[in-house]
Amino acid sequence: MKSCFNVVVVALLIGLPWPVLAQPKERLPGSPDRSFNARLQGEIERFDPGVDGWDTEVFQTEATAQIKAWSALLVKLANDEAIDLSDTVDVECAVQDLRPPMQIVYQSDRLKAWRGQDSGEAKNHSGHRGMVEAMRRFMDPWKEREGSIIDYNVKIYTVETSEVEGQRKTRIILQLHGRRGEVDWFQQNTVWLVTWKIRHGTLPVIHQVEPISHDEALSAGGQLFAEATPFVFAGEDVFREHLRHGIDHWRAQTERSIAPGITAHHGVAVGDANGDGLDDVFLPQPLSLPDRLLIQQDDGTVEDVASLAGLDSLDPHSSALWLDLDNDADQDLVVAGDGGAMVYENRGALQFVKRAKLPFSSTVDSMAAADYDGDQLIDLYFCGHTAANAHQQESVLGVPIPVYDAENGQANLLVRNEGGFRFSDATERSGLDVNNSRFSYAAAWEDFDNDGDQDLYVANDFGRNNLYLNTGGVFTDIAASAGVEDISSGMSVSWADYNRDGYMDLYVGNMFSSAGNRIAYQRQFREGSDAESQGFIRRMARGNTLFENRGHGGFRDVSVDLGVTMGRWAWSSRFIDLNGDGWEDLAIANGFVTNVTPDDL
Repeated sequence: MKSCFNVVVVALLIGLPWPVLAQPKERLPGSPDRSFNARLQGEIERFDPGVDGWDTEVFQTEATAQIKAWSALLVKLANDEAIDLSDTVDVECAVQDLRPPMQIVYQSDRLKAWRGQDSGEAKNHSGHRGMVEAMRRFMDPWKEREGSIIDYNVKIYTVETSEVEGQRKTRIILQLHGRRGEVDWFQQNTVWLVTWKIRHGTLPVIHQVEPISHDEALSAGGQLFAEATPFVFAGEDVFREHLRHGIDHWRAQTERSIAPGITAHHGVAVGDANGDGLDDVFLPQPLSLPDRLLIQQDDGTVEDVASLAGLDSLDPHSSALWLDLDNDADQDLVVAGDGGAMVYENRGALQFVKRAKLPFSSTVDSMAAADYDGDQLIDLYFCGHTAANAHQQESVLGVPIPVYDAENGQANLLVRNEGGFRFSDATERSGLDVNNSRFSYAAAWEDFDNDGDQDLYVANDFGRNNLYLNTGGVFTDIAASAGVEDISSGMSVSWADYNRDGYMDLYVGNMFSSAGNRIAYQRQFREGSDAESQGFIRRMARGNTLFENRGHGGFRDVSVDLGVTMGRWAWSSRFIDLNGDGWEDLAIANGFVTNVTPDDL
């Protein structure tokens, strides 16, 4: 059972449909061999979840095809096209109003946002005629302007049994987005509980739809953000020749022994490199690709001067920080990657001099900087994920044991700034060597308790997260007592006072996995394991977390109540006031290995 589960999950995560994988092949896919390796035939067949009784996954594949077809009919209705529900909807279907009464929650000259309200007066519809009427009302906002262009994304993230024989229930996320009329951009986000009637020998049909949540947003006069890449790189060939290509491209162009790795977890550093008051960008790059220093010009374009500044290293780099390490009022640069970090002093006129090498036994995945001990010198914290040993290197993401509570990752490092570009390892004497090997991806400093010093939160990929309380330069991990361990796949950390109560709140980027949400709640999942470990695994698929700081060292998880868990497969997440209204918004960068499926969340 367990081996089949692993195979199924991998297939789902990379977007491979099981019916295709389950079909016998004459040869191994992608192989020039004329004959198929018979020893692999059994494993290929085990991609079919039905082999070991994962009928819920068989069902979701069929139901996904149907809900996508039904979503396409919504788009047709917005364009006043005729639709036929006979293939997707039960003739005895029942549906509530799909679009509840809407209440405006934000309004400016350019942007409006609405949230659905439960008025207790939802109208019920039945049969195909009633379903069409409910669908038409749902699409009414799109018909306020002619010529709408609509895309949709849909995902089934739970499969549940029903108290009625011959039926199943699923929760789905549906997003409709696109241009409304000539210039307005519109988006609908909805969650529905869909009951299906199972039909033998053919696909299931929608029997009932119950709205769970709904919100909408309108950007008047065009999208709020516009693609600026062609303008920014006008006259600079670095984008066309280098940055527009992905890792697969460069691996195919480079001799294997010096090719970039198959993953590229590389950050961005923004700072004023030349002291002209404009933000510049440093881009660390993987093995055999030169780092880039993009200097902003007065007209908003950029020029790559990495070679001129002596910063175009071909070493594998993953993280960088601009910061004033010597208190001379300019931005020095720390560039980190495999084996440690290099410290460059900024001497003005785009002259950077290498002043120190800070060793690290594995790859520095990210860095965070603060003056933790109050000596007026900025110190550094290095996050490491996978330990540099043969056992861990067998896997791209290491071998965490156990996956939800691992303690066998790379140990993180606190580097104390001693002045004069001299640094020392302060991890042990500061107390940060405790709970310090949990496959860390990100960290962020903040004075969460308002006592005047910098505390530290660490997001761990395969272990409990850390909240280190700073007491006179010595740290104690209080994550458990503060309620912020957040046992999930921690990818990023951001602090802000989202509710403006005077205390800094915490947002942690994890991953939302529809496959994980479905599979981890099935009866046969990890049979024989205890309820606690099952709960940890299930939590890893839920998504992002927002912790409200209640003061006095305690936090409250408000993620579900405020609807901020689903950030897809989140990597970076940031609080940022995007519209300048004084309230902190959230921006989330996400993605993972997948096939190209336009309607897939």
